[in-house]
Amino acid sequence: MKTTVLMAALTLVLAGCSGWHEQAGVGECAKQVDVNDTSVNMEEVDCSSQDAVYRVSSREKRTMCPTGDYLDESSGRSRKTGKTRYCYVLNVEEGDCLKATNQYFQRVACGTGTRKVTKVVDGKQDRLLCAGEDSRTYSQPQKTICITN
Repeated sequence: MKTTVLMAALTLVLAGCSGWHEQAGVGECAKQVDVNDTSVNMEEVDCSSQDAVYRVSSREKRTMCPTGDYLDESSGRSRKTGKTRYCYVLNVEEGDCLKATNQYFQRVACGTGTRKVTKVVDGKQDRLLCAGEDSRTYSQPQKTICITN
């Protein structure tokens, strides 16, 4: 009986009753679970979704993401592998409108109080491409994203 109760409890925890969510893999898209939460807590979403504002660019077995403006999330520590760091790049296109909340962006309809992605340059990491606008640059993959202030 104790084994059955323990297995049922473990199943509920793994099924999501504890707030557990699917972690996106490299190349997959993600969104912040709660933009009002200042700790990074991402969950996988389909890349065609309006919510897919971030894409996992790498999983690192070190303490830092590559050079750039990555949003990063640290996973739990295990004895074998240590801590894993997920590094997220903005997953946006020119013309997308964004709303900033804490350190996160949400894709929204354009209007008052929104910021617009004016340029996305793949293969270059150079803030000067943004001519004074807000920018996000990444080294892996090399990318520059310009956003109106």
